[in-house]
Amino acid sequence: MEEVSKDELVSISMQVILHAGNARELVFQAVNKASEANFEEANRLIKEANDEVGTAHQAQTNMLQKEAEGIDIPYSPLFGHAQDTLMTVKTEINMMQEMIKLYKELKG
Repeated sequence: MEEVSKDELVSISMQVILHAGNARELVFQAVNKASEANFEEANRLIKEANDEVGTAHQAQTNMLQKEAEGIDIPYSPLFGHAQDTLMTVKTEINMMQEMIKLYKELKG
């Protein structure tokens, strides 16, 4: 049976963590810009954060597609952590977008 190597799984996991972390940093920058009433920059940073999440999500999805194709994926706490990080960041982005809306109402 075909199998994903541990090295490949570690590489994919780190890609997911890296891009999710980039997204987290960008979304917090966006909220800071919104707090300064710089909504154009906040929107740009949110878009960039969503692009980073998209990259992380694609890396995760590629691995899951392999499993769906019958390729064995070894158990990896690191991959589980990467998936958890990605889902947490996606939630943070949603929450921060709502915060930006509030700043627009307060400062707009």
